[in-house]
Order: sequence, then C-alpha cells, then structure tokens
Amino acid sequence: MGNQGVLEHLNVGPGWEAFTQVEQYSHVAIVLICATLSGALLAYHPVYRGRPLTLDILEQRKTIIIYSAVGALIAIICTVAPSMAFVIFGIGGLMRFRTNTGESAVTGQTIMGTLIGLCWGLGMQLVAVLATFYFGVMIWVLEAAPIKKVTIGIELANMQRAADLYREALVRAGCRVLAHSKSFKKEQMHFVVRVPGNFGADEALRAFADIPEPLRGTIDWPD
Repeated sequence: MGNQGVLEHLNVGPGWEAFTQVEQYSHVAIVLICATLSGALLAYHPVYRGRPLTLDILEQRKTIIIYSAVGALIAIICTVAPSMAFVIFGIGGLMRFRTNTGESAVTGQTIMGTLIGLCWGLGMQLVAVLATFYFGVMIWVLEAAPIKKVTIGIELANMQRAADLYREALVRAGCRVLAHSKSFKKEQMHFVVRVPGNFGADEALRAFADIPEPLRGTIDWPD
C-alpha cells in the first residue's frame, strides 16, 4: 500500500467528520493498544526476571510503556501530516533538554500533552479525543499508586530485627513492599514500596510509631 493508500485508510483528520467514521475509532484504538502492549512486553522482558528490583528499573518500565504509546501517536500524526515530523522532533528535543520536567516518564507525559494539542491544531479532533481518554487512563494506571524508595538509617546490630518490623508496618499501612536491600557499610536499609495515592511522610511516621524505640531508625522519606 502506497502513501496515498495509507492516507485514505487513516482518514482521521482534518475536521469533525472523522467522528462519523466508526472504523476510525477502532483503528486508532488498536494502534495505541498494540503499541502499549509491545512496550509492556519489552519492559517486562524475561531476561530481567530474577534480577534485583530497584526504583530505577520500575521507572524504566513505565518510561518504555509511555514512549511506545507516544511513538504510535507520532506515527498517526505524521501519516496525516508528514511535515509535522520535523516539528515533533524539534519539540521533543526542546522538552528533553531545555525543560525541567524531572523524570523521563514525566517528559513522556509532557510530550503526550503537546501531541494532543497538535492534533487539535491540525484538525485531528477524533485522534485528540481518543488519545486524551487513552493516555488519561494510562497515567491513572501507572501513577495511581506511586512507587517510593524509603531509606532508613539503623545500627548494624539492630538491622535484621528492625527490617522485619518496618516491613510489617508498611504492609499494615496499605503499602506493598516491592524490594528490600541492606547497606551494612552505610548502616542503612532501603525499601522500594508502592504506596496509596495519599500516603506521605506523615502517614509513614504514624505507621512506624509502634516500632520500639531501640529499633527505630532515621527515616528518609522521599517527597
């Protein structure tokens, strides 16, 4: 199928008339879903199975999934408006290196918003609406329960007993402990936990309040 055939098949813009073409709903949805599933397969590749789970690995998984879907949306836009490829490339570089968005996953979400805005400006209203809904659900799934790395400074002699107590306290508070490691040289314990959306430093302190004073360490709870 030549480029003209692709454009005729992907008639998602410009204009509101695309909303009357039912087959375009399924086409855009299938593209985004398949891209996301492909990214998830790469993010959770079996080669990583059995390796220590860290916060960086978990964030990398989210980044791969997000950017897979972002790439699919870019392809849809460039199929309808090929000249936008250079614009999107420039916007992506500007955001990545000139915008303080923090983590790469957050940069991906920022690019999502920009691409959706481009869809509206290009008259691709159907893609804009579907992408807004799809990425909204994706962000909710990935970010509804944030992942935190908690560092606890504790004396070496008390580390093992304290580790069990802190793990139990986190679980009782509704957190899910994904990984746990100890640094004997620094006398620190590290917990990678998935926390409820409203769980912060104050809730953590209340959860650890029942730990006996001799086993209570110095807590570094990330913002």
